[in-house]
Amino acid sequence: MSNTGNSYIKKLLTQIEKIELLVDEMLDNSSIYYHDYNQGSSVILIGASPYHWGDKDEKTQLVIKEIYLKFIDNFELLLENANPKTKNEIERSKNNILNLIEQRRAPSSIENGKEQCRSYFKVFKDYLHLYKEDIVKTVIVPDTNSLIQYPEPISYKSISPTSKFDFVILPTVLSELDKHKMVHRNEDFRKKVTSVIKRLKGYRNQGDVLSGVRVNKTITLKMVATEPDFEKTLNWLDFKNNDDRIIANVLELQISNPNDNIVFITSDINLQNKAQLANLNSFDTDELE
Repeated sequence: MSNTGNSYIKKLLTQIEKIELLVDEMLDNSSIYYHDYNQGSSVILIGASPYHWGDKDEKTQLVIKEIYLKFIDNFELLLENANPKTKNEIERSKNNILNLIEQRRAPSSIENGKEQCRSYFKVFKDYLHLYKEDIVKTVIVPDTNSLIQYPEPISYKSISPTSKFDFVILPTVLSELDKHKMVHRNEDFRKKVTSVIKRLKGYRNQGDVLSGVRVNKTITLKMVATEPDFEKTLNWLDFKNNDDRIIANVLELQISNPNDNIVFITSDINLQNKAQLANLNSFDTDELE
């Protein structure tokens, strides 16, 4: 399965649209009634709303909440450099949307609830629109097995919409290559991995691989030296798991460059699933054949 079409920003905006439509559906299947408990009472309840939920669409509510919380996890990775005022506005809107999804405090009407939802999400949209929706450049990031199978960057040219793209090697991939070279039980495989490592070392002789060296005329090969910061990534990623380290590294590249079309290359279905959950574009190595 391949997914290489949209920028990270565009994906988040699309998810907002989906959530808004689901909230509309939930509200249309719900009801609100008016009853003022303070009327005629000697005890006044400060802040009590006269509007209350009647019927609730709990099935759709559960679906929305799961999608919404995943959206929030991915969206908040972009907030590190946001100013405090923007962060506070987003936090208020985040809680107001969750209140509406969980159908706690009722709005004055179903239509008013829909309007509130869109006004709360406008804060998210305004922040996302600070970034460009259009893709700036394509960055291709292979996992270990993909790099062993296709060590030449030119092999990935069909994935990029242009002949010019970056080809990035992650530190966990380099570590796994070294391990395969030493301990893999198949001698032919060890020799193949050794050949890949020799090829990568050859790029170091062409210049600074951390900044990028030009290969195949239009392709820039780069190596990432630093491990991902697990204090600033999705909380379900485990730093002890190599697959998760790779996903975290790709995600870190994407968050640092939200408008780049970063495509993670893997034939591992579990890694493909994790990439999808992390809002990352992926391409199945087997489709290169």
